[in-house]
Amino acid sequence: MLDFFTLPTYNALGLNALRILLSFALGLFIVLIYQWTHSKVPQRSFANTLIILCMLISVVMVVIGDSIARAFSLVGALSIIRFRTAIQDPRDIGFVFYALAVGMAVGAGNPAVAILATFLIGIIILCMYHWHQHFDKGDEFTLEICLASNNTSEKVYRQIFDKHVIQERLIEKRIKKTQVVELNFRIKLAKPLDWLTFYNELTANEDIVEVKLDKK
Repeated sequence: MLDFFTLPTYNALGLNALRILLSFALGLFIVLIYQWTHSKVPQRSFANTLIILCMLISVVMVVIGDSIARAFSLVGALSIIRFRTAIQDPRDIGFVFYALAVGMAVGAGNPAVAILATFLIGIIILCMYHWHQHFDKGDEFTLEICLASNNTSEKVYRQIFDKHVIQERLIEKRIKKTQVVELNFRIKLAKPLDWLTFYNELTANEDIVEVKLDKK
């Protein structure tokens, strides 16, 4: 019982404080990489979560230490948490694990591994981003069209596709409650700059009730 009230030494407090500050700095670097390589405006809440997650995991690793019992206890305690926010971009999941791995390395007492992994993985992500920016031709799009219930034949859009699309792949096909058939495609346009013409021709078709065209 007395061990519970024993105050930690100043060296232990200082070491743990340095671990938290290091995980904060590395988490901040991860967020910078995330923002630099994000195709759209990144969510501020998600960016802040990455920093907090990196620090918290380092604290969790310090608490666990070499105790298997503590590890199972924390797993049981954390299992009651339910996250309601869906992560739509698989890339965001990668950054979550990025922050988790760095936080675990700091908390486990491997700062050199944490620093090396943070900067090396970050540089690789930046290289991949600039590679895609340089070689991406901008000809890939995601297309969602809804066909009227009275005419769901492929002939409705086939003529327009043959005119503008050089490659297509049907991702999903489903029927809504209104009996409208929804088709989701991954397509490549022969002339990416003429995407508006392609969009207008689809919307002008009376048998196509809805069209959504997004750049991949």
